[in-house]
Amino acid sequence: MLSIAAGSASGQLLLVLAAPVLARLYGPADFGLFAVLATLAATVGAVAAGRFELAVPLPELDREAHDLALVGLVAALGTALVGTVVVAVARDEIAALFDHPALGTWLWLTPWTAAAMAAVQVLNQLAIRYRRYAAIGRRNFLQSVATLLTQLGVGAIGLRSGGLALGLGAGHLVGALSLLPGARLRTADPPPEQPRRRMWRVAVRHRRFPLLLAPAGLLNVLGLQLPVLLIAYYYGAEVAGWFGLAQRMLAMPVALIGTAIAQVYLAELSQAARTGGGNAAALFLRTSRHLGMIAAAGVLLIGFGAPWAFAIAFGHEWTTSGAYAQALAVYVAAQFVGSPVSQTLIVFGRQNLQLAWDAGRALLVGAAVAGTALSGASALAAVWAFGLSAAVAYGASWLLSLYVVTRARRHAPPANAEPEPLTLTGGR
Repeated sequence: MLSIAAGSASGQLLLVLAAPVLARLYGPADFGLFAVLATLAATVGAVAAGRFELAVPLPELDREAHDLALVGLVAALGTALVGTVVVAVARDEIAALFDHPALGTWLWLTPWTAAAMAAVQVLNQLAIRYRRYAAIGRRNFLQSVATLLTQLGVGAIGLRSGGLALGLGAGHLVGALSLLPGARLRTADPPPEQPRRRMWRVAVRHRRFPLLLAPAGLLNVLGLQLPVLLIAYYYGAEVAGWFGLAQRMLAMPVALIGTAIAQVYLAELSQAARTGGGNAAALFLRTSRHLGMIAAAGVLLIGFGAPWAFAIAFGHEWTTSGAYAQALAVYVAAQFVGSPVSQTLIVFGRQNLQLAWDAGRALLVGAAVAGTALSGASALAAVWAFGLSAAVAYGASWLLSLYVVTRARRHAPPANAEPEPLTLTGGR
């Protein structure tokens, strides 16, 4: 965890220090445009690799894991090409939907940023498999630096409407390239047709991931991103910009600590599952306890200090973002605890539960925000509705993971158990 967090800490520190500069280079409307573009990219990027990346840490054979990674990368490229065609046909209609003309100009970034996000996910899962934690930390740092330098440079030359989105795409591209060395994707002179046949076989063998987890992944990211689109739709780009900055700042500690813990937890839980799952429950509870202590301190800090901290750091026009941060504090704490350990469902093959939870959360938070907006309530009330409904959803996710890991422990053989004697009978 420290190996990953070391790289993340440097990158996130740079983003924190540069955030006041970005808030003065870009206005709330620019952040609103970025929130819509980033939301669309994250939504497509969540399923661009077909969710094959989630299977990469699981196979016992490295060759199968490599083939899964290649399948995911090919799927990401195909998604980018198809997305480009969609943007060429429908960008004006999408821009009109959000009443933001600049959206049509920069919408072409979405499919390629999504593909870069998917490539990072695939190569990161391969790095997790081999416990290349230093490489993951280095990727976190380089991705943050590339994002920040691009956003600052483009903003400084006056190309502000799409500068934040350009930085997002550049950062993920650099992040993916940084993980390629040591990925072990190439083999020694295989026959030309052999890789394609292997990739097809491994895709068919792991078809549950695109069939079940692709819809789940889409619902998962919609549960996070749909409120952004709804707020932009109902309340306008400026409100979306205030909301986007609040999310951006609250996401930094999650990215710094929570993501590092999540990646190590996935690697260790996958190993526990391959060896019978006997110590998986202890790992789950210990990780939850540590995350919970950090989350509790964060809620207090955000709840009491967010409005004046935003006003001091970013200027008076961003005070509203501080109020939005307060409304999101409980949700961020619940996400900080529930999201890393939710991988328990995937590791133990409970994709059906993951799909059901993702669908339930998307419906819950979407209905909460849309219902609040349609009732004529303020934007702040809509943000509170999103925060509280999402917190409830993450509490349910934690309980599902606890249920699954407890059953795995109950069915695991004792660590010191003797093998059962081999008997020959007529039964099955």
